[in-house]
Amino acid sequence: MGRNHLRLASTLPGMRLVGIYDQNIEAAQQLATQIGTTAFASPEQLLEAVSAVIIATPTTTHYDLAKLAMNAGKHIFIEKPFSGDPVKAAELALSAKEKGLLLFVGMIESFNPAFQKLQRLLKGTKLHGIDIKRFSPFPERITDTDVIFDMMIHDLHLLLLLTSEPIESIKAVAKKIKSPFYDHVITTIHHNNGLISRVEGNRVFGSKVRNITVTAEKEVFDCDLLNKRIYVRDFLTPSPSALAIKPFDQISAELNYFVESIKDKALENSNTNSVIAALKLAQEVLAAC
Repeated sequence: MGRNHLRLASTLPGMRLVGIYDQNIEAAQQLATQIGTTAFASPEQLLEAVSAVIIATPTTTHYDLAKLAMNAGKHIFIEKPFSGDPVKAAELALSAKEKGLLLFVGMIESFNPAFQKLQRLLKGTKLHGIDIKRFSPFPERITDTDVIFDMMIHDLHLLLLLTSEPIESIKAVAKKIKSPFYDHVITTIHHNNGLISRVEGNRVFGSKVRNITVTAEKEVFDCDLLNKRIYVRDFLTPSPSALAIKPFDQISAELNYFVESIKDKALENSNTNSVIAALKLAQEVLAAC
């Protein structure tokens, strides 16, 4: 993910790539040479040279690096899952607010054009069921967390963006398959108004799947996040109709939103509250496993 940010930060309007830092200094220097920027010897040196920073490091380092950047008075774009701990995340959010800094979490799926279209379609509609699936082959790059905080966190965040209905109960089943952590988790969430949500994350699947199916009062919406498509069918017509969706690059969209929010001094555009809620829900799912 960090390389994607680097690629875009050097080309997007309103952003100027000043440099990078990585604890692997040699790798950072090689990468800096490739893209024509500076590799700093420490995060402190990097922070002296910038007005905003992107943190795309392992989750265990997020809290300390974010604190360091805030104390230096820098706006922060931090990759999911924020700090991984809702208590520390809330502390960071409060600190950013007190210092007048924008803290934004990179929840890329909330910028998926298909999801944004789905949100508009469902506005004001009574929902009966939400089913979200996120499958992928095993990610060799991930060694320090489970599928809940690696992948499912996206979908728990999307779920909370689709419905604000209070949760009555959470049940979950989980398996450790290729790692010491849970690799396959299915959670069923019952809401107070009767809505039932089912979220499944599987990182040992043969192919990628990113789907949201929503059963509403009169229609069923099938949202393919991977291929940016939405199909709608009513209960009388078996054949679904496809809706047109204008594609765009999601990382570019969220970085543009971050930059424009800084320029407009729109600190209220921070998404930390919704991400903290998703982190709390992720902890509850993990506890139910």
